[in-house]
Amino acid sequence: MPKIVLIEDDRLLAENTKTILELNGFECFMEHEGQKGIQLIKTTCPDLVVCDIMLDEIDGFEILREVRATHNFLNLPFIFLTARADFGDKRKGMNLGADDFLTKPFMSRDLIEAIKARLTISAQKNASTGVEIRKSAVDVFYKVSNHEYLTPLNGIVNLSEIVVKQLQNHQIHDAITLVEGINVSGQRMLRITRKLLWYNQLSNYLNPWQNTNSHTIFVIDLQQKIINNLKRSSTKNIDIILKSSISSLSGYDETHIEQIFTEIYQNIFQYADPLYTIYSDARLENNMFVLIVRNQYKADYTFSTYDITPFFQAHNPKDMNGTGLGLYIVKEWVKSVDGYIEVKGENHLFEVLIKIPINYM
Repeated sequence: MPKIVLIEDDRLLAENTKTILELNGFECFMEHEGQKGIQLIKTTCPDLVVCDIMLDEIDGFEILREVRATHNFLNLPFIFLTARADFGDKRKGMNLGADDFLTKPFMSRDLIEAIKARLTISAQKNASTGVEIRKSAVDVFYKVSNHEYLTPLNGIVNLSEIVVKQLQNHQIHDAITLVEGINVSGQRMLRITRKLLWYNQLSNYLNPWQNTNSHTIFVIDLQQKIINNLKRSSTKNIDIILKSSISSLSGYDETHIEQIFTEIYQNIFQYADPLYTIYSDARLENNMFVLIVRNQYKADYTFSTYDITPFFQAHNPKDMNGTGLGLYIVKEWVKSVDGYIEVKGENHLFEVLIKIPINYM
C-alpha cells in the first residue's frame, strides 16, 4: 500500500483529503504544520508528498527545499496544493523540483490521477537505478541525472506545457514569466552537461579547453550577467557587493570564462549564510587578472585547495545536490591557462582566489 504524507493546515480539508486517499487504497499520514510535516516525511519515508504552499509556520517551498536537500528524498514525488493559480508560485515550485500542482478546490478524481501518475513515473525512475557508481563521466551522469537533470527537465516540460495553454488563451504576460523559468532550467542543464563532458576529457588525460575561440571579454558585464542569472534561480535573498577595477580580458573563450566564473559564484551562493553579504573583487596585479570571492557559511568544517578533487564535498552530504565537480573543474581550468588558484574554508569564511594572465594566447 503506497504511503502518502499530507501536509495541510486547513483541518477540514485535510481530513476530507485523507479520507479520499484511504478510500482509494493509500496509507495517509497527516500533519498541519510545516516543521512537523518535514519530520513526518523523515520518519515515515513516504512514496509521495501532497503539500499546501501556504502554511502558517514555514511555507511549502521551504518544506520542498529541505526535502530535496536530503539525499534519500531527491526523487520523492512532491505535489503542491495551492489556493490560487499563481504562475510565479508554479515557476518557483518547478525550479525547486516540484512534480505537480493542484489548485484548490480540486476534484477527487484529479488528485488521485495526479498521484497515480507520479507514482508510476517514480517507479520507473527507481527501476533504472541501483547500478554501482564508478568514477567516469557516464557513471556520474547516472548518479546525478535523477536530480541534477530531471529537476530542471521537469521545470522545462511542465512550465512549457503551461506556456502553451497561456498562449492559446492569449495571456502573453503570464507566458513571459514562465518562459523565464524555462530559461533558468535550461541554463542549469547546459552547465551540468558541460561539466560532465569536461570531466570526461580530463579523466582521459585530455585538455577540454584546447583549440577554442578567442574573445575580448568585458568582465563587469559578464559578472553582472552571472549574478543576475544566479539570483533568478536562487531561493535565497542574498546581497552581494561586486567590485571590479578591470574592464576586459583577451585571448579566452567567453563560454569557458562564463562557465568557470559561474561555478565559483554558484558555490559561493549555494552555501552562503543569507545574513551576511557576499564580497567579490576583480582587479589587475602584475599583468594578472585576480578574482577574489568570499562568503560566510553556516556549517562547521575546514578545507583547502588541496582537498579539491573530483566528487569532493566539504559540506554535509545531505546538503549536496550537485555533481561535486564544480570547484575541481575550476581548479583544472586555472592550471590549463598557467594561472593560480587558492580555495579555503575556515572559521565559517569561504574564499576563492584565482589569478590568470590578462592576455592569454
